[in-house]
Amino acid sequence: MRVPAVASSLIRRRHALAMPRLRFTPARAGEPLFVIGSGRSGNTLVRRILVASDQIYIPPETFVLGELIELWPRTALLSWRERVWLFCAHFEKHHHWPTFGLPNLNEFAIEAQRLRPRKLRPLMEAFFFYLARQSGSKADRWGDKTPWNTHHLPSIGQMFPHARYLWLVRDGRDVALSYRGSGLIADFGDAARRWCDANAACARFARWSPNVLRMRYEDIVAAPETEFAKLFDWAGLHFDPGMLTAEVGRLGDVERLGHHAGVTGTISTASIGKWRGAVDASTLASAPADFHLWLSRLGYA
Repeated sequence: MRVPAVASSLIRRRHALAMPRLRFTPARAGEPLFVIGSGRSGNTLVRRILVASDQIYIPPETFVLGELIELWPRTALLSWRERVWLFCAHFEKHHHWPTFGLPNLNEFAIEAQRLRPRKLRPLMEAFFFYLARQSGSKADRWGDKTPWNTHHLPSIGQMFPHARYLWLVRDGRDVALSYRGSGLIADFGDAARRWCDANAACARFARWSPNVLRMRYEDIVAAPETEFAKLFDWAGLHFDPGMLTAEVGRLGDVERLGHHAGVTGTISTASIGKWRGAVDASTLASAPADFHLWLSRLGYA
């Protein structure tokens, strides 16, 4: 079941109009941590280090959280059992479901039918902790690292107003080149559009939420010990430099998807500025009109 475009647009608009109230919602200890921003910006590297701490569990990319939040009011006439199975189907039917390494969510659905209170947020929290148990994690906190969430930030922000949001930025020229090189987005201009849209969405969200921390990929890989210490302190987690090289076991999407191949290697600055030798002037000219504006705004003039 998908939300009709008009209904989904109205729900997103309602959540966007409610954004000003987020300014009165400071972060709380133990709340989730969302890694947001454009893809190809170090998101999975950050997930690897956070998971290595054993203090927080972050699964493979979930993709459908925002859609579920926007869909949920339209399921009000269904029984709780039907709503639970619909919730599970959204994850199972997504083409990235195999990265979770589970055959299905039947066991979780049976557990969730007994959940109290019967609301979406407790259901989401139960889902993430179920994934944590299945992965062998004993962490008592969860997070999410899905770049697509960036396009649903008003909805996610209303559901989790006290959560922390880590906005990762990276030079858009390197991001677009990485999208193209990994086969995720074939055209440089289209990849640049995705980068602009993602960062514009984060900037709008950061105007209202006091719980957003912006960090640069380039700083993280150049001084990982310093930058991760800063990140962990902001997140309310304990940092140990050994986490930077710790084995983290199976991450799911990292092992299955080739574009994550470099995540488990040594943290390196090798990818900074790769666009300089690979992107010519005509290709740069194919980027959207606001591409260079956002490069300047984010410090990549």
